[in-house]
Amino acid sequence: MYKTFFFLFILMLNSNIIGMAESSHAAKIDTLMNAYLKNELFDGVVLVAEKGHIIYKKAFGLADREWNIPMTIDTKFKIGSISKPFTAFVILQLVQDGLIRLDGTIADYIPDYKCKYQDRMTIHQLLTHTSGLLDALEPEEEAIKERLFHELRDLIKYAEAAEFYFDPGSGFHYSNFGYNILAYIAEKVTGKTFDILLKERIFEPIGMMDTREYRDTGIEERLAKGYEYKLLKGFENATFFDNSYAVGSGGLISTAEDLYKWHRALLTDQYISNELKEKMFEPTRSSQYGYGWSIGKKLCENSRDTLTIAEHSGSVNGFGSYIAHILRDTSLVVVLKNWRDDTFISPAYAPTIGQEIISILYGERVSLPQRSIAKHMAFYIGRDGFDQAKNEYFRIKKEDFESYSFAESELNKLGIELFFRFHMIDDALHVFAMNMNEFPKSYNTYDSYAYILMQKNEYASAIHYYRQGLDILRMYPEENNSEQVQKDAQQALQFIEEMEKKLH
Repeated sequence: MYKTFFFLFILMLNSNIIGMAESSHAAKIDTLMNAYLKNELFDGVVLVAEKGHIIYKKAFGLADREWNIPMTIDTKFKIGSISKPFTAFVILQLVQDGLIRLDGTIADYIPDYKCKYQDRMTIHQLLTHTSGLLDALEPEEEAIKERLFHELRDLIKYAEAAEFYFDPGSGFHYSNFGYNILAYIAEKVTGKTFDILLKERIFEPIGMMDTREYRDTGIEERLAKGYEYKLLKGFENATFFDNSYAVGSGGLISTAEDLYKWHRALLTDQYISNELKEKMFEPTRSSQYGYGWSIGKKLCENSRDTLTIAEHSGSVNGFGSYIAHILRDTSLVVVLKNWRDDTFISPAYAPTIGQEIISILYGERVSLPQRSIAKHMAFYIGRDGFDQAKNEYFRIKKEDFESYSFAESELNKLGIELFFRFHMIDDALHVFAMNMNEFPKSYNTYDSYAYILMQKNEYASAIHYYRQGLDILRMYPEENNSEQVQKDAQQALQFIEEMEKKLH
């Protein structure tokens, strides 16, 4: 990549942008990550390499909240679907060894596998998610099945019995079960269990001593504990997940430094040929997915250059992860977290953080995260009720305004989640009423408040606030200049007409 040197300067107080004038990429990344830590949005490890050399590695927050154990660089994480590139790599090694063909079908390797397309579904299609296979079970069923032990052959029966999304090779649909099948095929052609194949073919040769298929009954030193952040409750222990449910698709644990060793190994032709490695990073015609990697493009704002990025995210109960290889520059970004947000309000997803770091590496401006006043209020609503949450809102607005986001969208998102996810109609109405008072020139606040009244069958009041919102729209067109507002306003007229008929 192109290196640029920056003059040192002191960030102005209250600045909310990482600019172009800090001393190094590492300093900018540190500024970003410390903002995530300060605003209680991140616990985990970040590692960044440029041109094959580590420029930044740092641990943040807690590995275990109950014992107040701090995170360290060598903390292990469940990496979820970042396991898929390793599965693909083993398959390509077996292709290189002549044990598997990319155009071979499931029927060639699992004769007792019976489905509509067992004679047509190829290894290539399984690797690239173009097989049309089932992705995962319905959430309610999966919440039960993922807690149970599965033999690998029994696990893939879920896909065997399911309908296809499309004819193999005619589309793209991400499939965890496709990678379970690949792991089983690898076992069938070698006579070895998949964890042994990974150990012998990747982890031991590369020196990845902290990476393995996780076993739930084992004692694993330095493994972070996983958490879920619940909107109305705060942090909770992650629900149990039996790792046998994710062999081949998402069952590995690893560390940031082991993933760096993996990155370094991919820069060589020591483990697979360059020809196969090129196929690994080559997207299919119908998708941006290669063999185990999503292949993305990023247009750099300053240079107008386009980067090719091989990346993958991972998510499993209590953990989130992201890895990205910038292929031209042999740069690497790894983000590992030991908690997930069970809310759409201000989630700090590992891929989002990783992509912000990539932007920093290529000279782009990145906004620093702020705490969400909506998420803060939600905790108080769940614990103490709305009135206390409202008092907390105005206390923080007076005493610590700069640390929190008080955008109009904050209370709007909170009201939406309270209503649609938790069916807390009265609390949602109170939140939307607050937002209407806080942003009296915004059409959207009236629209949201009126919608809840309509759901409560309070038609006269709903009509009143819809009409008041339409008046605001006419009075303040510049403040409401968006395509979505215009669509909502048109829908409001339809709602008014329907409600007036019900009233008469």
